[in-house]
Amino acid sequence: MNLALSAALHNASEGAAVGSPFLPASFFNATSWSAGAGANGSVASAPDVGDVPQVPAYIRTASTVACVIIMSIGVAGNAMVPAVILRSRDMRNSTNIFLVNLSVADLLVLLVCTPTVLVEVHSRPEVWLLGETMCKAVPFVELTVAHASVLTILAISFERYYAICEPLRAGYVCTKARALLICLLAWALAALLTSPVILVAEYGTEEYFDGSMVPVCFSMVDSFWPAFFFLATIAVFFLVPLIILVVLYGVIARHLMANPRIMSVHQQLHYRYRKQVVLMLGTVVAAFFVCLLPFRAFTLWIIAAPPETVVSIGYENHYGLLCLCRVMHYLNSAVNPILYNLMSSKFRDGFSRLCCRCGCAGGPLGRRGTGLSSSATATTVRSSAGDSLWRRPGRASSSSSRSRRAERRLLHHIARECSVSVHNGVCAVKAGRSKDVSYL
Repeated sequence: MNLALSAALHNASEGAAVGSPFLPASFFNATSWSAGAGANGSVASAPDVGDVPQVPAYIRTASTVACVIIMSIGVAGNAMVPAVILRSRDMRNSTNIFLVNLSVADLLVLLVCTPTVLVEVHSRPEVWLLGETMCKAVPFVELTVAHASVLTILAISFERYYAICEPLRAGYVCTKARALLICLLAWALAALLTSPVILVAEYGTEEYFDGSMVPVCFSMVDSFWPAFFFLATIAVFFLVPLIILVVLYGVIARHLMANPRIMSVHQQLHYRYRKQVVLMLGTVVAAFFVCLLPFRAFTLWIIAAPPETVVSIGYENHYGLLCLCRVMHYLNSAVNPILYNLMSSKFRDGFSRLCCRCGCAGGPLGRRGTGLSSSATATTVRSSAGDSLWRRPGRASSSSSRSRRAERRLLHHIARECSVSVHNGVCAVKAGRSKDVSYL
């Protein structure tokens, strides 16, 4: 949720206001910002006609730079995630289907909501220039995306729980068809539970500081049901999922720590990569809640705090705090591809190949191949997907043909029994019979 919350009061007797969906601050009570409020929140003096408050230049510049950087990195990164997964057959699994769903959600936020911020910070404060449809559509899209992301993260975490703690059930619980169905249900449920915001968001005209009538978009939370809606969304889509995920990842971590030490080489590698997946997904979950926490806390403060407290912090402080919360919220939509690249060697290799394919089509990394090759320096086995390698020292060119044939037979046997991949010098072996193929 990224409804820009109003800092000033529309009327001191009318209660708090949740401002227009993306407008940074409410200036209906202009004197509370320009002249300051009294100890009891009363207006000190009336503004002169034409004395229109402006967004501080440093806040406007910082918000613009941050939004442009976040949008550029986020759109490119989230567009590459599904491209990498679709190009690699061994990455088309239930976990990565959920990650594609997260990328689609982040793309919607970056393409629909972030440009709206750029429009509002460069327009007159509190004036909504995008019309009634966008007044209701922008908060609906953003809330729906945020809620769908939370449900998707819950689905990913439960999928990891079954794969690690109940592997016998994972074979029929963690399927690609079920993952697709869960993604569709997550979007439908999120849209249904978010739909009341269409009624809460209000579009109209107000008298501006210079006496002219201007279009505005805001949501008053002085009545019971609007306030209940925002509080319920915070509880259902933030606090409750956070508690569930902390408990769930605690159980997973305990199970991994209690894993027996006596294991075969294959089991050790299997176990190591499960830990890597859990670590990456846990980091994604932590980043999600850390980025959304400031705005959720800010929302609660606006709704629960007395109007005098909201006004007393001052216009510039409130505006700066609000912009920080919004930047953190949008940062979450850009950070996931970065985390995938940092913590998953498969994604890192996939991103590299995709960039090389776009920049130098036809180069060595742009060509895919399968089969067995030998040279004086190395013998290489490629998996059927053509993107995972296991290199081992080869025989010298003077070796006997019998030794080379024996070596070839051994490598063919390994390639047939296992799916072999090397990422940064670490050999990961996946049994071909294993149903848990959610390695990242």
